[in-house]
Amino acid sequence: MNTEQILLEKWRILPSEKQLQVLNLVNTLIEENQDQLTLSSYQPKTPLGAKLLAIRKEIMQEQSPLESWEELEQEIA
Repeated sequence: MNTEQILLEKWRILPSEKQLQVLNLVNTLIEENQDQLTLSSYQPKTPLGAKLLAIRKEIMQEQSPLESWEELEQEIA
C-alpha cells in the first residue's frame, strides 16, 4: 500500500469535521509551498525590488504574524 492509499484510508475513518480540518491543513501547506516556489523563481528588476524581496524572505523565515490593516494604521498614526 502506498502513502496516498494509507492517507486516504485513514482520512475516510475520520468524522466529517476532522476531515475538513485535514483538508484545511493540506490547503495551508500547499499555499505555503507556492509562496516559497514563487519567491525562489522571482527575479527583481530594480534595486528596490531586490531590497523588498529580501525583506519579504526574512519575514517569511521568522514566521511572525503579519499586522492587520488596523494595526498598520495605528503604527502610522
